[in-house]
Amino acid sequence: MNRIAAIMFFLCFVFSFPGLGAVAQDPAPATELKREAIEWCDVWFTHADKTDKPRVLLIGDSIVQGYFPVVEREMGDAVYWGRFTTSRSICDPVFFQELALVVKQYRFSVIHFNHGLHGWGYTEAQYAEAFDRLLKVLKEEGQGAKLIWATTTPVQSGSSMGSDQPRVAERNKIAAEKVAQAGMAVDDLYSLSIDKPELYSKDGVHFAQEGKEAQGKAVAGAVRKALEK
Repeated sequence: MNRIAAIMFFLCFVFSFPGLGAVAQDPAPATELKREAIEWCDVWFTHADKTDKPRVLLIGDSIVQGYFPVVEREMGDAVYWGRFTTSRSICDPVFFQELALVVKQYRFSVIHFNHGLHGWGYTEAQYAEAFDRLLKVLKEEGQGAKLIWATTTPVQSGSSMGSDQPRVAERNKIAAEKVAQAGMAVDDLYSLSIDKPELYSKDGVHFAQEGKEAQGKAVAGAVRKALEK
């Protein structure tokens, strides 16, 4: 078999199998991916071997990691937990790959999600499209979990993120309209934190313990309310 014939045989072999052909023809992303200098993902389950209590999933970024211990303390032994925190924006397809690995492992009674401080390289139109996808995935893959959207927390003037406060407000507005249409519960952590610099750490983005306490108690209250329903 000469070289040309061998190449043609290989191509016919690849495209005769749907799975291999799909890989070979997989298109490039519609938009350029915007990576951060460091990307990370943290998944945490408590009492992973037990199913005798409701399980609650918190989704978000480092802000959620900050208040998670407070929520856990406030709720006591009433529930078992799942936590999925990541640096990836919801505009990044990898976010949804990570999310799928988490939501399919357990049946959650409540999913509380707060993730809007990443992905500033994407436009608000791209964020709106990604938020639609997020709601769709949570509804379809959440197995009936009650959904609570937490507003994205503000950043302080002169913070390590720069002057992104107007964009935080705009993204909250975009998401709020979609959440209202879906009839979902809202946990307004933005209003809880706005114009309260004493709640923040020195970087103006993350929170001091006082801020984590306030957020954690608010989240615990929202989760309790959802469970009571």
